Amino acid sequence: MESTVVTIVGISIGFLQGIGIFILSGIKKDQADIWKRMNSHYHTATCDNSDCRTLKTGNVIIPGSE
Repeated sequence: MESTVVTIVGISIGFLQGIGIFILSGIKKDQADIWKRMNSHYHTATCDNSDCRTLKTGNVIIPGSE
């Protein structure tokens, strides 16, 4: 009787671990996608004024500004 309970508990824990790993891998993929989009987003400054070249939007630095 005890071995049956231990077996059922072990299978349940293994199943829950599998679900957890599946959810975490999805979150990791989503984070990588967000970082990829953030790192590829920028604005080009066409103004000759030095103030325009040092503009930053959030954490995104305008290319050619420094």
